Amino acid sequence: MASSTYRVVPAVDKAARLLGELAGGEPLGISELARRITASKGTVRDILLTLVSHGMIVRDVDGRFRRDSAPHVAEQAEPYLKELMSTYGETAILGLVADGQLEIAARVEPETDLHMTAPLGRRIPLDAGAHGKVLFGEQPIGYDDEELFRGVRAVAAPVVDRTGRAIGVLMVVGFKERLDLRTLKRIGTDCERAARQLSARLGSRAA
Repeated sequence: MASSTYRVVPAVDKAARLLGELAGGEPLGISELARRITASKGTVRDILLTLVSHGMIVRDVDGRFRRDSAPHVAEQAEPYLKELMSTYGETAILGLVADGQLEIAARVEPETDLHMTAPLGRRIPLDAGAHGKVLFGEQPIGYDDEELFRGVRAVAAPVVDRTGRAIGVLMVVGFKERLDLRTLKRIGTDCERAARQLSARLGSRAA
């Protein structure tokens, strides 16, 4: 379509430019994005939050915004989740940071009648449990002994993107009766190794 046959819609134009600035994968704040597209911070904030509401971008816990990489990461994580579940017979999960919470982006569950279930899209507090210890405590492996849910044990390791930022975790969760602490430690080692390998596939410099 020739440029003379349509009228640029300012808000749509700004939204497209913001998506372009976020296309590189680097999380950016409102002030920086406003400077880049030469718009007011109030306007940029409103457009960004509208894009978040439609699931087109994600707002991190630190207030910065980024493109949603969940489908790509979930696809890359699948073989690692399958291996962890197959080895230990417990539910393996990929959790990704989204809007200040941890969202279940992918999971592989055993076929046994008794196992932990993890509905896709469910969100849990970001700063609690095994995942909170690796995302906030910056530990290589996080362990949860009934801290988040009674009767449940879990282990998590961070998934890091190409900028070196922890974008989520690989986790294994199971009932306390079936998951003793010694086994939990073994799972932690394998979970951390799988998370490092996944991070490397995502291009992480820290992996």
